[in-house]
Amino acid sequence: MNILYYLVDFDNLMTKWQHVHIFDELERHGHYVHIYDPQKYRSIEDANENIVSFISNCKTKFDLFMNCMSSEYLFPGTIINVNNLGLPTLLICFDNLHAPFMHKNIAHLFDIVWLTSFETKLMFEKWGCKKILFQPYAANPYTFTPRWCDPIHSVCFIGSPYGSRVNKLNLLTKSKIDCDVYSDTLITPKSSQKQDAEKSSNIKFSDFINQIACALSFKIGHKLIYSAFKNKYLFKNNSELDMNDFLNAYSSVTFEDMQVIYSNSLLSLNITELRNTYILKNPIHKIHLRTFEIPMCGGLEIASYTDELAGYFEDGKEIVLYKTDEEFISKTKFYLDPSNSTQVFKMKKKARLRAENDHTWMKRFQNIFDNL
Repeated sequence: MNILYYLVDFDNLMTKWQHVHIFDELERHGHYVHIYDPQKYRSIEDANENIVSFISNCKTKFDLFMNCMSSEYLFPGTIINVNNLGLPTLLICFDNLHAPFMHKNIAHLFDIVWLTSFETKLMFEKWGCKKILFQPYAANPYTFTPRWCDPIHSVCFIGSPYGSRVNKLNLLTKSKIDCDVYSDTLITPKSSQKQDAEKSSNIKFSDFINQIACALSFKIGHKLIYSAFKNKYLFKNNSELDMNDFLNAYSSVTFEDMQVIYSNSLLSLNITELRNTYILKNPIHKIHLRTFEIPMCGGLEIASYTDELAGYFEDGKEIVLYKTDEEFISKTKFYLDPSNSTQVFKMKKKARLRAENDHTWMKRFQNIFDNL
């Protein structure tokens, strides 16, 4: 199958992960993703105007038109024109849990809408979507493989520490548990971080107000705003990462290095609580790439209990789940105990097998193909 993918292919991990995860695995199964990048045109308008002629004149016959971009980049009229060509259309909503409105104006025009979080499905139904499928993320079993060698007797976390991530890491280190955190933000001078933050926050005031208005219009968005305020002003001491003797800071790693770290760390921390919502009585949980990357690399992840996560991996055999902070600490100490290393390794092998059997991108896309 030849897939034409409308994608602003930024030179950063926000889009590059799709090359490593999705495109590579699909190609290994005989399906090819051809990127239509609007950045290669004079303007977004120009890219939208030329897409029909591109499809019609291209030597490659496309079997599917796929998009993950918002209506800011892909216009409703463009999708209608693609539909008129008889080409099936798929919308992937990677952030539909906390940013569903980015697709509000175009979602109903696609043949299939793929939601990676089920909580906002009702919103998409109200917007008139024809067919909605819920499927979580996955991991590529070919590029993410076990690299078992010498065990690392600490909890690892790969990613930027912010929001709920800070709260979880502080809880571990204050309990005298060694944590290895891999993020350039921990070793970059604060002056540079401040400059980067100023650049990233340089958005129009009208856009900022619009984002707030959208967030306040649905329950999850309301929780995100409330928890951010509460964590920053009411729990200020807990919202900043405690750089103590039990926190080991390292630079960010490549996908290759990630495999080695996940494979050999006795425990890999998976934080599903979205943004700052960990401090709420009922946090919002989002299942992301890390959920499947860790077991696919032959690692053992520890995460908060959710019914969804417990449905993907078996607690106590393929994953470590906890329901309270006390259980979080006690289970972490148990699995870091060298006397339990044999049990940990058995769980790692079972986790890899489950991920390999149930949570690959090919399995996710085959379900899409079947529904088309």
